[in-house]
Amino acid sequence: MFRKYLTLCLALALPILTAGNAMAKPKGPQQLVDAFDAAWTRVIRSGEYRSIINNFDEPIAGVIDATEYIVNQSDCLPNPDVTPFPENPKGRFKEILDNAEIRRGEVIGAPQQGGSTSDWFSGGDPNGSGHSDISAEILTAILGEIAAHYDTGPINVVSVEIPFPFNTTSALQDGIFGFRFGPPPPIGNGGPVNMPGVIVDFLDQFNAKGGESEELRRLKGRRSTCTLSSSGQFIHVPDVVDAPTINSIDDLLADSSIRICTGNLSTQFSNQYFPNNPVTTKRTADIRECYEALRDDEADVFINSLPVNPTAAQVGTTGPDLLPSVNTFVVAGTPYWTKQDDIICEPVAGPPGPPLPFGTFRECMEKDNNDE
Repeated sequence: MFRKYLTLCLALALPILTAGNAMAKPKGPQQLVDAFDAAWTRVIRSGEYRSIINNFDEPIAGVIDATEYIVNQSDCLPNPDVTPFPENPKGRFKEILDNAEIRRGEVIGAPQQGGSTSDWFSGGDPNGSGHSDISAEILTAILGEIAAHYDTGPINVVSVEIPFPFNTTSALQDGIFGFRFGPPPPIGNGGPVNMPGVIVDFLDQFNAKGGESEELRRLKGRRSTCTLSSSGQFIHVPDVVDAPTINSIDDLLADSSIRICTGNLSTQFSNQYFPNNPVTTKRTADIRECYEALRDDEADVFINSLPVNPTAAQVGTTGPDLLPSVNTFVVAGTPYWTKQDDIICEPVAGPPGPPLPFGTFRECMEKDNNDE
């Protein structure tokens, strides 16, 4: 009887012990996420995050303040007691600390002096007080916390460009693949990019949590940190006689004939929330180019992450005035991303359009462990 009782106790305890052991020994990529999160909670708790937002020099003074459009999404409360730095670093995370160097994947784009929505997050006034890149300052603060905890000295960031068509999940998994369209620097010469094995440790803040990359939801294909910054999505209607009447997101949903112009930061939102509406994405300077699209009757509304935009004249073009924006009450947030287990990425034929080298477009998927 005692033997049966002992056997039963062991059978019940073994899964718990196994799970506890797995939890106690996270892998390197998960340790990096845990370290980012631990540092982030301390950056918020210390007040440094608010200082970064409050002191940002917007690319065009007097239009809107960063405190009016950047949202702190509270998916990680600033409680360091429950967000510790990982102990016993291992794997790639240990290498990062030992070498005081980390590889960052980024999409390179030249600042447009306020003509691109992304300028209002990372392309501020270079002639201001020096606070012209919110994303960069947040990263500096986070890496500073990690360096201080592990006593590594300053951690150097090695940036790796992810070229068109921005195979960002692949960059975490198996390499850099894409196509450069040519000068000017720092893009470099045009042509195919085929760099297997050149992987990055994390992706900076340019992919929102809700989106997809390489035909796979980002939240399935990667590990995610806490959300670092968020912003709303706003509909801008031109102040012209024949403009559509839009007072809420429902009005736009109800009329599939309304043509939408948007940019990189809002393209997936615009395409997926309004699947029946024509959507044009301006990749370089969406504010300036969408003013021109509204002016030339190529679009009826403009969607981006700012409740107030600079005027057409302020971004160097002509176009209609805009009515007060319509808040969709949809918020998109960006974390850092690291490698996920059991994800594979493969080259696929490109979409319809101008021919590009095979392998430029890629597809990522979860590995079927049943095949092993």
